[in-house]
Amino acid sequence: MRLLFVLAASLSVYALQKRSTTDPAQLSGKTFDFVIVGGGTAGLALAGRLAEWSNTTIAVIEAGSDGSEFQDQITIPGMSYINTLTGTSFDWQYNTTPQANVGGNVINWPRGKGLGGSSAINGGFWCRGSADEYDAWNTLQNGQAGAQDWGWETMQAYMKKAENFTPMSDANAGMLSLNNDVNAHGTTGPIHASYSSFQFPQLSTWIPTLAALGLSQPSDPASGTNVGVSFVPSIINPVNGSRSDSNFGYIAPFDRTNLIILTGYQVTKINWNDTTTGAAIAGGVTFAASAESPAFTVNAAKEVILAGGVVGSAQVLQLSGVGPKPLITSLGMSSVIDLPGVGANLQDHLSASIFLNATDPNTWAALKSDQNLWNQQLAIWRENGTGMWTYWNEATAYPTMSHIMGSNASSWVAALNVPAAVATTSSAAALDPTVAAGVQAQYATLAGWAASSSIGQVEIIFNMFGAAAGEIGIQFCLQHPFSRGSIQINSTSAFNPPVINPNYLSVSYDADIMRAAFRYVRQIMSTAPLSGLIAIETFPGPGTVADVDVNFYIAHNAVTEYHPTGTNSMLPLSLGGVVNTSLVVYGTTNVRVVDVSIVPLTVSSHTMTAAYGIAERAADLIKATYSALNLSPGINDSNPDSGDSGGDHTRASTNGLTTDMKVAIIVSSIVGVIAVIAAIFILRHRNTDDRPRPLPPRKDVSNKDALYANRKSRPYAPVVPVNQENSAHPSQTSVGTSVTLAHSNNIDHGQQQLYGVDPYAPYAAAHERTADGASLYPPNTPMPAAPYPDPPDYGHPQPPLFMPGVAPSASMQPPGSMMAPPQHMRAPSQSSPHGFVPPHHQH
Repeated sequence: MRLLFVLAASLSVYALQKRSTTDPAQLSGKTFDFVIVGGGTAGLALAGRLAEWSNTTIAVIEAGSDGSEFQDQITIPGMSYINTLTGTSFDWQYNTTPQANVGGNVINWPRGKGLGGSSAINGGFWCRGSADEYDAWNTLQNGQAGAQDWGWETMQAYMKKAENFTPMSDANAGMLSLNNDVNAHGTTGPIHASYSSFQFPQLSTWIPTLAALGLSQPSDPASGTNVGVSFVPSIINPVNGSRSDSNFGYIAPFDRTNLIILTGYQVTKINWNDTTTGAAIAGGVTFAASAESPAFTVNAAKEVILAGGVVGSAQVLQLSGVGPKPLITSLGMSSVIDLPGVGANLQDHLSASIFLNATDPNTWAALKSDQNLWNQQLAIWRENGTGMWTYWNEATAYPTMSHIMGSNASSWVAALNVPAAVATTSSAAALDPTVAAGVQAQYATLAGWAASSSIGQVEIIFNMFGAAAGEIGIQFCLQHPFSRGSIQINSTSAFNPPVINPNYLSVSYDADIMRAAFRYVRQIMSTAPLSGLIAIETFPGPGTVADVDVNFYIAHNAVTEYHPTGTNSMLPLSLGGVVNTSLVVYGTTNVRVVDVSIVPLTVSSHTMTAAYGIAERAADLIKATYSALNLSPGINDSNPDSGDSGGDHTRASTNGLTTDMKVAIIVSSIVGVIAVIAAIFILRHRNTDDRPRPLPPRKDVSNKDALYANRKSRPYAPVVPVNQENSAHPSQTSVGTSVTLAHSNNIDHGQQQLYGVDPYAPYAAAHERTADGASLYPPNTPMPAAPYPDPPDYGHPQPPLFMPGVAPSASMQPPGSMMAPPQHMRAPSQSSPHGFVPPHHQH
């Protein structure tokens, strides 16, 4: 009887996991308080937090699928490398323009296209930069009155709020000589951060080798000082060895009747209301499944929030008439807001690797070449969530300029010429004067960081995966590039990809740092005990020694580390900014951007953790705008950041509710509360023989949310308080509340935990599609403006990236010259055993 009850309860939970729909009628012509464009890393995190207010309605529109067709590739960590989703329909398959200083190569830019976004396909790194890097986000606001705080202490609090950290097991930590400081992490957030249960013995050489080179281990790389050598956590649920992405963390565990997520539809533009205030008011968005499909509209009573990432958010703004006016008008569109910074200030981490044959052939790549091993390890993962399929690269190091350049560092730093670098970038990227002023302020910061002992300049990753069994690699990645690029539309259609030009190595300081990093990796390879693991360097080979050869190798083999930022920078207007410190787009009253495109200066870290911190911070800024008890008025013109907006915040009072509507909402809420209480009463008073005994409550879950401490207006949802909206306890679920859980990585959401479920149960139900939607109340909102035309299709695979066997160009500029080297001739097409590039996407 008990087994039947548990089974029935489990099925009922799964039946409620109708988290997304492919039916546009659930949104079309309806009105939601918030319309979020993009269901990726930040978009779903924000949606989950806003939905904590159950009398607020949220619509999320995601261009990709719910991911159900890629269940294993999403949930099994190692699949992101060995059976990757890049190049599939779950990837936007973006390409850059030919990069003049990177061998003329067209570089592919994978970005997650589906629920969870890049958090569902990336390499899983959960890490932070150093404190000074986040503090610079404040400094770059140039003393703007009323600016919100985005420095280290604030960002750390919000990154911790998203995190549910589990330290490495004692056995593995002992083998790897790893320190952890739990106080540097959050322990009750929705996203699991832990370590691979499977660790290769070769990794035990990592920390001792770097220590021999003078690179010490920080107390914890998440503590605000990441300089040194360590192992960083991954987004792995330690109970079942699965990926913990934004969908499974913020959406799947909850039964949100006030949230609808539409998949398979792409937003084509923002619809603007007629206004005489001078500031643009968004009335909603237009969306379609393809260029040839019918277009639909959905209305936003309060805000349109862009969470499409570095590419998507800039593209939607430009398609909506917000961006550089010459670009907008050149395509025959009307300029709504002339905002030169939209799509500008593009920064990305550049990456290259040295590959090696290991003395021990037992490496991660063996999974790829040995079908029996593949099957055996997959069976182990399905049985208990352990084995080689849980492995992700976690061995990292962040050396300073002094570490990688040695005695040459001080003279190199002294020779940095910020005005010359700005002139080079202004020429390469055709910068607007305001954007150039912002770049100059950033370069001044970068010059200071180059001399700092607390800022990592490159990331070094010990990669246990090469092109063949027995091959490993060491990856080196530029963390603070001087080069700046752009993203610009070249069509009025959202279904044509924008032009992505990162301008890699356009400022030769970046080439200097990459060359020094290459030589630093060679030092690592020759230092014991790691040197004992290496049989021979396979690529580029030990003959690549001279500067000109190293430069050529990097130029022809460098690729993205998948961490673009900056295209909607949070900067003052005078510095090319796009959003103020409340993330409101300048010149609008109710459009925000919530993703890493707002990052004004990138950090020495994978950017996923920052994306969650930004989403968590944004949720509180939005809640503060409308307060805990008064959700019906329009945009609040007393926004605390109004001094940063240049007067762009104005009241949209036409978005309020009628008295009858307010009464209906209150009555509905009361009825809902009574129903919940009745359900709890029935469950608690059923025959105790028919149900298991309650499990003991978690002791480590706080009853208070520290981020709301000492606030007079702590935001609570009418039914479920914020302090219960944390990650759920593994293997337990609850039916004692309106918040119903879907799978095993969740905690105390109800009054008591009534039964346990299989911690390794499949996740398919979390992706179940349905035409059912939340019932919506129809606030009185202004009619949307007439849509722009919207037409054709995304993505083409790119040619191979690695081009070995090409003679270096004699015309390459000497090391350290300010001007970038000229474009190299494209190498003849030939196959390379090193076409693999490990994924480390952010969003």
